[in-house]
Amino acid sequence: MTDLEQRLNELVSSFVNDISKLARQAALDTLSQALAGVGGTVITDLRLPGGRRGRGKAVLAAGRRPKGAKRAPEEIEQLKEQVHAHIKEHPGERIEQINAHLGTSTAELSLPLKKLISDGAVRTEGDRRATKYFPGEGTPRATGRKRRKKKD
Repeated sequence: MTDLEQRLNELVSSFVNDISKLARQAALDTLSQALAGVGGTVITDLRLPGGRRGRGKAVLAAGRRPKGAKRAPEEIEQLKEQVHAHIKEHPGERIEQINAHLGTSTAELSLPLKKLISDGAVRTEGDRRATKYFPGEGTPRATGRKRRKKKD
């Protein structure tokens, strides 16, 4: 084998190794992000085949739920309290204005607002996009299941 052939083989081998490492790292990053979104898993020690260490990065959950997953009752309750406090301070705002202040979306506020309205903590005027929200006479209730009384 000539010097040129040997040099070419080394370059090709090095290139293949680099591509393999990048592909492995990309797969591990994708997997760790998916796991972090579901269960908050942190991956800090990534080992490559042969016991070699890869470029391990701590990957933390970004606080996002998988698409279609339900929000925790605590999260809804916290948002409900924020919305109620905002409506008290800024009566008569539409949902778009509330979203701008709180940094939320209409979809995120839909359930907390429904709960506030059913509790009587918030009242509405207008329809559809022209709906304005005002403080109501009631107070927000804590979420949770209502227990039925047993019949004697």
